[in-house]
Amino acid sequence: MEIDKNQGIQVDAYVNQVHDKKKADQAKESATKTDTVVISDAAKRIQEARAKLDDIPDVREEKVADLRNQIQNGTYQADAEKTADKLLKEQLGNVVFDKLDI
Repeated sequence: MEIDKNQGIQVDAYVNQVHDKKKADQAKESATKTDTVVISDAAKRIQEARAKLDDIPDVREEKVADLRNQIQNGTYQADAEKTADKLLKEQLGNVVFDKLDI
């Protein structure tokens, strides 16, 4: 039996062809796979709430215009007790949060 030198090259070529086909199949498979994202119900509710909050203006133009008119007309009267209550509540809230290290 005679051994031809080219027989080894043919086997190598076949092995390379099989490896190349496997790589191509893997590339096709990974290209057809898509990533999916699943959002929980809680996350959906948070997104909906954020969307609603984004629709609310930062400045209530009507209230600002009303207060501006009252100040210009000299009819604006600040409620000192209400202002003091809000200041105290804010300050006490900060003290409580400071103690809790929040």
